[in-house]
Amino acid sequence: MNEVFGVVTIALLIYIIYSMKREEEDAGKLQRSFKSVLPDFLGKMCEITLEEPLVIDMLFSVKGILVDVDDEWVMLRVQEKKKKVTKIFRIENISGINEIL
Repeated sequence: MNEVFGVVTIALLIYIIYSMKREEEDAGKLQRSFKSVLPDFLGKMCEITLEEPLVIDMLFSVKGILVDVDDEWVMLRVQEKKKKVTKIFRIENISGINEIL
């Protein structure tokens, strides 16, 4: 009985490790795809959707002008009430981007 339990436990651990590696690879592919797409939006008004809320004023999406793109970071100029604010966040937090016409 203990041998069966041990074999099932080992099989379950192998499955969990395999699925975690696959998720990491999928996340890496998605991040690379945004790295290649973001330069097309430089200087344009766009809405960037985030995977999770970063701070109170950037809940799930941010609208602004894309100012700069780095290997890891994005700089966005946002109009807030009467002033312009520059926001910086990681590319890995982006889940979508749309141009606003």
